[in-house]
Amino acid sequence: MRSGGDRPAANVPPVGARSWWLDEALKADPGEPCPPLAGETAADVCVVGGGFAGLWTAYELTERAPGIDVVLVEADICGAGGSGANGGFFSCSWHMVATLCHFFGEDEGVRYAKALADQVDELDAWVARHEADIEAHHEGILYAQAGEWQDPPDPEGQKILARHGYADRLRVVEAAGARRYAGSPRFVGGAFTPDLATVQPAKLARELRRVLLERGVRIFERTPVKELLPGRPATVVTPAGRVRADQVVYTVGAWAAGHPHWRRAFAVARDFMVVTEPIPERLREIGWLTHVGIADSREMLYYLRRTDDDRVAIGGGAMGAMYDGDLDGDGPIARFARTSPRLAEVPARGLVWLFPQLEGVRFEAAWSGPMDVDRAGVPFFFTAPSGNLHAGLGFSGHGLAATKAGGKTLASLALGADDEWAHLPVVGPPLTLVPPEPLRWPLLQAVSWLMETGDRREEEGRPRGLVRRAAQRVFDAYCAARPTSAHG
Repeated sequence: MRSGGDRPAANVPPVGARSWWLDEALKADPGEPCPPLAGETAADVCVVGGGFAGLWTAYELTERAPGIDVVLVEADICGAGGSGANGGFFSCSWHMVATLCHFFGEDEGVRYAKALADQVDELDAWVARHEADIEAHHEGILYAQAGEWQDPPDPEGQKILARHGYADRLRVVEAAGARRYAGSPRFVGGAFTPDLATVQPAKLARELRRVLLERGVRIFERTPVKELLPGRPATVVTPAGRVRADQVVYTVGAWAAGHPHWRRAFAVARDFMVVTEPIPERLREIGWLTHVGIADSREMLYYLRRTDDDRVAIGGGAMGAMYDGDLDGDGPIARFARTSPRLAEVPARGLVWLFPQLEGVRFEAAWSGPMDVDRAGVPFFFTAPSGNLHAGLGFSGHGLAATKAGGKTLASLALGADDEWAHLPVVGPPLTLVPPEPLRWPLLQAVSWLMETGDRREEEGRPRGLVRRAAQRVFDAYCAARPTSAHG
């Protein structure tokens, strides 16, 4: 890979099978063992998937209906998928409120954005209530404009927020204001919102697991699901057992692409992250003295945050597309999308591009995490015609707050509640469909490459190019196309 401009090659370790977050969480506390399911059992609700959406759903069920019998089955261990490998940004969606309003209408778009922002405040109370050690810092995020070529804050979104009384939730800042959060010479402006917390994501998943076990939820790890059989009760078939349940909630994230029903609901990609060695003195040098998160405004954005032991974790800048959602395959495409050294080097170089003062920093770990990328960029929550099979999917790589709200929605659907959560605008089939294979993978790869290389050209002071600009306009129009199914 060319280094881009005058940036030196990054010294990045091999991409690990587990995220650095999960390794750290398991070393701190492996938790009570949860063996695989063997034999048959029955439950009021069976939750399939031990990531955030499934864990929050089980939590909300036990919160609303004490004594409810919940079984949760997970193919690996809780937090092993994207939930334990992301950036740990427990975030609102004020920065994309115009997009939400485009799809759902202004009132409903703002209502959904407000519901997500409320989850950030609720997380503080949840941490205190359960004495959860998740390294949470509710200090906000800077959406930085790192160069004049990056888009400034969306004026349409600002107008929408002002009309609804939320103008203070996304504050435009000039260059000096942006650099007060961290001293990047690249920052020329941006927007700040207080409605974000950074967390250690794998520790959050494991703490949710702990609380569920304390509440009597039966968790079976290393228990992949082979088949879902409709009926009353429905049956969840695993290699060595079965769960018969009145209600089934399906929350397996990107792995749902292997199910024929969801094959065109979303594309599957992998994002890459790296983490530095502890660098407290160098963080002081650049003036990054808080736990405010940072994301820039390129097409393939970088997102980065401090850890409790003064490292920087950064991801983004590129991604690996999975052919036909094949997350676990051994073919060259699947292996590349999981472990590519080139893709891991992109965020490592990005850190030094954003902060040249950190040149020479040593990176200690690299990993990738799967994303179920919905074309509209928002999740969907769907109930099958049988009325007792519910799915929550399409979190698109920014799901920490969305999965907490989604757990409330899925619990409402499973309990048959007629409340605000059962009527969020994201309830229904996916807004739009992605192209089928064999078209999807080359299209996604081409778009990803054009975005990545276009950003790199802009970094170097060169024009993006007519082909890249035209392709970006076409892709943006495609993603913004009005719904044709669920909500159309």
